[in-house]
Amino acid sequence: MTRKTIREIMDVYLRNDVPEPVKGSFETWMTDQEDWQEKHEALEDIWNCIPETDLSCLPAAEDVLDAALGKEKMRPGRDRHRLLWLTSAAAVVFAVISVVQFATGNVTETCLASSDSAKGHFTLPDGSSVWLNRGSRLYYSGNLDGRTRKVRLEGEGFFDVSKNELHPFVVEAYDMDITVLGTEFTVTAYGPEKVSAYLQEGSIMAHGPGLSKGVLLKPDQSITYDKAASTYSRSQIKSSNHTSWIGDKLVFSGTSLCDICETLCHWYNADISCSDAAFASGTKLSFTVRQEPLSEILDAIGHLAKVTCNSDENGHITITPSIN
Repeated sequence: MTRKTIREIMDVYLRNDVPEPVKGSFETWMTDQEDWQEKHEALEDIWNCIPETDLSCLPAAEDVLDAALGKEKMRPGRDRHRLLWLTSAAAVVFAVISVVQFATGNVTETCLASSDSAKGHFTLPDGSSVWLNRGSRLYYSGNLDGRTRKVRLEGEGFFDVSKNELHPFVVEAYDMDITVLGTEFTVTAYGPEKVSAYLQEGSIMAHGPGLSKGVLLKPDQSITYDKAASTYSRSQIKSSNHTSWIGDKLVFSGTSLCDICETLCHWYNADISCSDAAFASGTKLSFTVRQEPLSEILDAIGHLAKVTCNSDENGHITITPSIN
């Protein structure tokens, strides 16, 4: 988990009145040392940004702290507040997967989040299921019982939507909205520059800038919005390449290198392409991926297919046929 992610979750917790169940889940982190260095640095960042005049707003938990420290006498003033607050705030950090709820007016907003190193599966209040890929978040208000069931995605999510013709389900992904009644699809939106939707089952309608009537997708179709070019592209795809990341392993059996690259992009949240499209389509490989690092998988592909894998300064990985 990154320091930035931890800091953001801490800010959400400290700036809002969260329900007791959420507080309880945070408190379990008081005894968990995972990612402790990142937690400590994030806490220090927040502490250093708090004016001394604002110390009165920090949690009043001196009895708990004294018990934890064996009632050791501490100096009054900012140092005591600092240790008290850091000890209490350490419970803010979430583990691999967590749920954060906070009040926004009279409506409760829920944030479902996955860490940078793991995926998560959640069941929404309307019965729909969502799998969040690494480093992803999903927001929704209330219990999704309004006229339209709206959620907001940052990252990548696979949705299995509970059908309800009277209450359409809408995924807001930066500039693109995906409207469905009941279906299975993936949306990738790690930033506003590029948003894609991949349909596995049912139908979805994509709306966005310049799409007054929307674009209807059928199974094994995708749509991608390129913000810089202000263009949309609709393509025929193999939906399993974009949905199999929700499982616990990938099994390739005589699969084209082209399809393998697409699948690995989702599995590892990576940017991978092959420099020779014809070579990638004609090269068939068989192997299984579980939890191995991407570097090991690229080494295996290099050995099996006689290719080289190079990464540029932006993290884009290019697979190139080796010259005999």
